[in-house]
Amino acid sequence: MKAVHETVGARLESPGFIRGEEVKDDAPSVHDEPKRIRWPSERHPYAGQSAVLATKHAKLPLIAPPLARAVGLSIDAVAVDTDTLGTFSGEIPRTGPPLETAIRKARLGMQAAGLGLGLASEGSIGPDPAMPFLTSDRELVVLVDDNAGIVIWDAYTSYDIVAATTTARPGDDLGQFIAEADFPVHRLVVRPNQGPVQPLHKGVDSRAALDTAIAQAAAAATDGCARIETDLRAHACPSRQPVIAGAAERLAQRVAVRCPSCSAPGWGCVDILMGVPCDWCGTEVDQPRAEIDGCPACDHQEVRALVGTDATGDPGTCPVCNP
Repeated sequence: MKAVHETVGARLESPGFIRGEEVKDDAPSVHDEPKRIRWPSERHPYAGQSAVLATKHAKLPLIAPPLARAVGLSIDAVAVDTDTLGTFSGEIPRTGPPLETAIRKARLGMQAAGLGLGLASEGSIGPDPAMPFLTSDRELVVLVDDNAGIVIWDAYTSYDIVAATTTARPGDDLGQFIAEADFPVHRLVVRPNQGPVQPLHKGVDSRAALDTAIAQAAAAATDGCARIETDLRAHACPSRQPVIAGAAERLAQRVAVRCPSCSAPGWGCVDILMGVPCDWCGTEVDQPRAEIDGCPACDHQEVRALVGTDATGDPGTCPVCNP
């Protein structure tokens, strides 16, 4: 799998944790101030604890095992309607950023199960922000601990994602598209290309069902065409599944590490310090020089150097030497 391991919980969002006072949500379990609790130092605080995973699309086998191995956390799934927060097929738009949406998903499950500890994931699939000519799948997994007033999260990005789309009329040759879409291993969504949203066929997994869906969608479309695209829901899109598992593994690694000051779980990189002097002229080039590790439960942070004090940067990336 072609993947990018993100150094920080997110370069596009906030660091890999959120303290209670920073989590803004309408759920009654949100704390206006972070809870100050005593974290046990002799054992991991989540060992033997129970949490709930909010999922509608069979993510439990992808997310639960890494956390069970790393910290002994027991996770059960609860089937809540996470589609209310947005769908890949677009009939319900996602109104918030991925992290906020994942937190809301987790709390839907926590409220349904009556637990103060929950998980959820959220994926973003589309043109990569840094390389728009590539399609990326960025999966984010959160652990929401309303008992302690913290949220810990991490993410994983892959370019090895099947996300095909085309338009067709009934009877068109779809051989090339079917190969590109890895159909029926990857299921499809079919809808009118223009005009009404319905009929919307999800989870199409056979050629007979595909032909029927195209005929119905094309008949309803104002341009007589059906739009066909990969069904990006986790249970219908096998190429998403290892990316979600990768994000869960990174989250598990973060949760397993304890703060050296207060012993809270979730210690890890929260920011990157950029700037290394150019080898030719000394101008700072855009290269990481250190990472800042931080705690989700207290203000303790430590700077960890990535390069030596005498390190220099590539003149080819210097704005002066190579403008």
